[in-house]
Amino acid sequence: MKKNILLFLALLPLCLLFQKEALAQNDRSAYTGNNTIRIDLEGIGQRYQFVSNQMLVRHNKETHRLECVVPVASLIPTNDSIPPDMAYEVLYGAKYPELLILIAEPEQQSSQGRFNPSTINRKTSINLQGVNNDTRIPVAYLKENTTIYFSTNFDLMLGNFQASMPVKYLPILTGRVLFSIEKAYWYNMTSN
Repeated sequence: MKKNILLFLALLPLCLLFQKEALAQNDRSAYTGNNTIRIDLEGIGQRYQFVSNQMLVRHNKETHRLECVVPVASLIPTNDSIPPDMAYEVLYGAKYPELLILIAEPEQQSSQGRFNPSTINRKTSINLQGVNNDTRIPVAYLKENTTIYFSTNFDLMLGNFQASMPVKYLPILTGRVLFSIEKAYWYNMTSN
């Protein structure tokens, strides 16, 4: 009997830890897929445009952010004259397979419980080549029932991330990267 009690007391913290992890995972909302992002690599005299329709979006209620995850390998050039692996190589997709953009959610209007359908500068964290950079970008939001829609356009310099660029692209790229997200959305599948 004493052994059973000691065993129970020894395993109790472990059981509580697993229960806490399970509850935390249940509180996390699911990602919404089929969102599109366009990424332009600015070149000398032209832009190299890539698009992905595999951006995942999730509303993280704990951090009050919209989380956008872009698989770097999903970026495809918008025309045949662009090297197909350019974005993957410039963003070092083999080492950093995902581009992560975290956008602070808009404040709710207290009386209406709706988001402003206007463009607001929001604090944003961008993880590129394993380096986080916090900035403010203009984001347009609209909430309809259980869906949050948002759009944004912004640019950044790879040098601000202490990011490197493959040597073969140094003569043709400036290091400026432009991002465009048009009417991406997150759908709350858990609301009633």
